[in-house]
Amino acid sequence: MYKRLLAPIIILFTVSSCVSACSSPFPLGIADKIVTSGVNALVESRSEDGSIGSYTDTAWAVMGIVASGKNLETISSPSPLGYLERNNDELLDSFNLTADLARNTLAIIAAGKSPFSFGYGNETIPDGNYIEAIKNQHDGYQFGPSESINEDFWAVTALIAAGVSADDAIIAKTVEYIIECQGDDNGWSWAAPCNEWYYASDPDNTAAAIIAFANCGYTADDEPVAKALDYLKSTQGENGGFMSYGIENASSTAWTVTALNALGLDPVTWEVNGNNPVSYLVDLQNPDGSFSFASPMPEGYLEMAEKTTADCIIALTGNTYPVTAPHIVKWWLWAVLVILITSMIAFLYLNGKRRMK
Repeated sequence: MYKRLLAPIIILFTVSSCVSACSSPFPLGIADKIVTSGVNALVESRSEDGSIGSYTDTAWAVMGIVASGKNLETISSPSPLGYLERNNDELLDSFNLTADLARNTLAIIAAGKSPFSFGYGNETIPDGNYIEAIKNQHDGYQFGPSESINEDFWAVTALIAAGVSADDAIIAKTVEYIIECQGDDNGWSWAAPCNEWYYASDPDNTAAAIIAFANCGYTADDEPVAKALDYLKSTQGENGGFMSYGIENASSTAWTVTALNALGLDPVTWEVNGNNPVSYLVDLQNPDGSFSFASPMPEGYLEMAEKTTADCIIALTGNTYPVTAPHIVKWWLWAVLVILITSMIAFLYLNGKRRMK
């Protein structure tokens, strides 16, 4: 009889272990108050035209909403996704067109739409084909101006998210260029070292580079990534956050966490004086659910509440780029599973007792 009971007991133990794992401190579950209040802050900041902050912020917000598990279709019209679709002329005067195309592509894919035909498009995005528009920015070696590198990270990630192979010539050439632009400090800046405005690496762009590498199949043990991780560790402050341009802030920290997520590394283990990047981000959440860029907010810096909140939600839920919607298991499925297992155990137990009489 006891052997008959062994299998269902093992199953029940496994289910219990899974439930326990889902309630661990990181990543945060979609039902966690930190996540739900964060996404509510994003949705409540939506304007009458559907935008959440600026046109740029809206794309990040779409990804944050998806990462939170909230269905975009439940947001009453006009939706933030519809705002992106209707206002793509905002990209015509873009300062960094490739990066902007890539960002929108990632938002479109996160929302479950096709980046090959999103909206009517314009002369920059013919027929709404963002993938073709991104490819048109490639000069045979890298994307956009050769003096900048930021757009190359995001273009690689966006194209792979759209199904372009890491072995594709455009991807392979660009990755080669990214590696060549790795700084002496082992990180990356928004600019290539050949740029007269090149300053030094920062965690934001280094994290974006790592995410691009991870999407190409690189691991934490591969040389450019391992060196980049060493650089990131050197920028971590005693409060657990990551510093960019002289200040620890939520956005730099969130992107660092998403890079670690992409590599399958646990950001909680990146601890300094008992602080880690996850606890740092959580401490920056405001009573209304939004996240502050920094605390205290330094003079001359922009709060960027919408983008910062989206960044933090994506990072804290264990997501990365491309953002993927969490797999949601309905509560009643768990209830049915528990009832079935309990019934199985009871049946085998009673059946065993009858046999023993």
